[in-house]
Amino acid sequence: MTQALTGHGCFQHYLHRMGRAENQRCMHCPCASDTAEHTLFRCPQWEAHRADLRLRLGRKPAVGDMADILCGPRFEDLPMDPEEKSNLLIDADEMFRLFNAMVESILTAKEAEERLRQGRGNR
Repeated sequence: MTQALTGHGCFQHYLHRMGRAENQRCMHCPCASDTAEHTLFRCPQWEAHRADLRLRLGRKPAVGDMADILCGPRFEDLPMDPEEKSNLLIDADEMFRLFNAMVESILTAKEAEERLRQGRGNR
């Protein structure tokens, strides 16, 4: 999760900056810069990994969802009713779990690809 939030991971943009990739282009689509944002939210290669979160949100996840997903509802937005509050917090926890699972599955796949590429001597 930290790699996704900081952009320090198997993202061509970062690897290029560190001298471990020849360029910063995405290896799966025509995008000129494979950043964490591109990988997690835009690259068509990872669409299936976004499916559960997309289903829960009712739309494609976007960068603008990050604060709500990572932090949950603001305290002042919580309902006074204990049952409503509990349901809202359970929903927030599920949203975080789905986001974390999405990030882990995408980064695990990208890391496996990078190990293969490095093993073949490709940058």
